[in-house]
Formats: sequence, structure tokens, C-alpha cells
Amino acid sequence: MPQASGKRWARVLRQVWWTSVPIWSVSFLSFVPFLAFAVIHRRKRDWAVFAGYLLATAALVTTARLANVNANNNAAAALGLFMIVLAGGAATHACILFRPGRAQSSLEAARRGNQEAVQGARRRIERRNDARRVAATNPALARELRIGRPDLPRAYDDGGLVDVNRVPGYVLAAALALTPQEVTNLTAARDKLGRFATADELRDHADLPPGRIDELRDLIMFG
Repeated sequence: MPQASGKRWARVLRQVWWTSVPIWSVSFLSFVPFLAFAVIHRRKRDWAVFAGYLLATAALVTTARLANVNANNNAAAALGLFMIVLAGGAATHACILFRPGRAQSSLEAARRGNQEAVQGARRRIERRNDARRVAATNPALARELRIGRPDLPRAYDDGGLVDVNRVPGYVLAAALALTPQEVTNLTAARDKLGRFATADELRDHADLPPGRIDELRDLIMFG
């Protein structure tokens, strides 16, 4: 309990610190809290927010220089208003970003996202296994359902299977992430043999490395 309380106080102090930076720096360091946040989370949108505040700070510096050059009341008033708006906006934004409960919420959201990703992957594997059973026991039905043919319109979800004996080269590249040379080797071997019967045969005749075949085994079928 004391440890949890200590962590919470540490998060509160962190929030207070980053909220204060735009204020005590008179807005000239307003971008710093958002740089720290972007470095911690490494998301594109956080880098975009940091870039926005950095540009605003650069504009502030430019305005300050112009005010010094012009040395008139209107320029000084514009500079003061700019500083107040930037410092206040950045401080409020930093206070929200670094609030103590946000880290836990982000962690829980990441866990939920991971769980959904795992469940989605398991469902795709199950659909591929179901589709393989259909293809093995009822080839005519498999052809009717267009199992392994993402290049054709269909209603049946086979989990991403690719029939390497039937699909065109662009599907091999898009669905299996084959390189142009691998696609060329595979289609040339397929034209010569007529069809592949096993993954090992595909490896031997299409000149694909064993590791590459192992990556593809769960996705390919031989209709």
C-alpha cells in the first residue's frame, strides 16, 4: 500500500512538473513536455503534437524578435498575448496528458488491444483449419466457395488461405509477401510442373529457402 501511494505521488509530481514548464519558461519551452511524452509513447500522433508546439514556439521567437525591432506598444501587446495563450494552452494540455490515471488507462488499453489481436489471430487460424477440412473432404464445395482464391469475389472467409496452384502472381506478392524474384520463380515452376502437391515440392522447384516455406505453410494450400 505505501509503495502504491508513493508511485501515485510520483505521478502527481511528474504531472505538476510538466505542467509548470510552459509557465516558468514564459512559454519558450512549451514544446518540451510534448517532446518527453512523444519519446515515452513513440506514437505518430504524439510526435505530431510535439511538432505543432515546436512550430508555435518558433513563431513566438520570431514574434519576439520583431517586437524588439519595431519597439512599439502594439507589437509588445501582441507578443504578450501570444505568450499567455501558448503558455496557458501548453500547460493545460500537459496537465491532461500527464494526469496520474492516464498511464494506467493507456496500459489497460494496450492490454485490451493485445488480447483482441490474439483472439483475432486465433479466429483466423480456426477459419483456415475449417477451410482446409472442407477442401480435403469436398473439393467441389471448396471450389464453389473459392477457398484459397482472394483474387475472386466470394462470401466464404477462409482465414487468408492462398491456393498457390491457381492464384495469379500479384496475389502471391500481396497475400504472401513474396518478393518479385520469388513470384517469378514460383510461377515459372508452376507453369513447368502444372501444379504443386506439397510445400516441400514448392520449396524444391520454386527455389525458395526452407525458412521461407516454413513461414508460408499455414497460409498456402494446393488446390
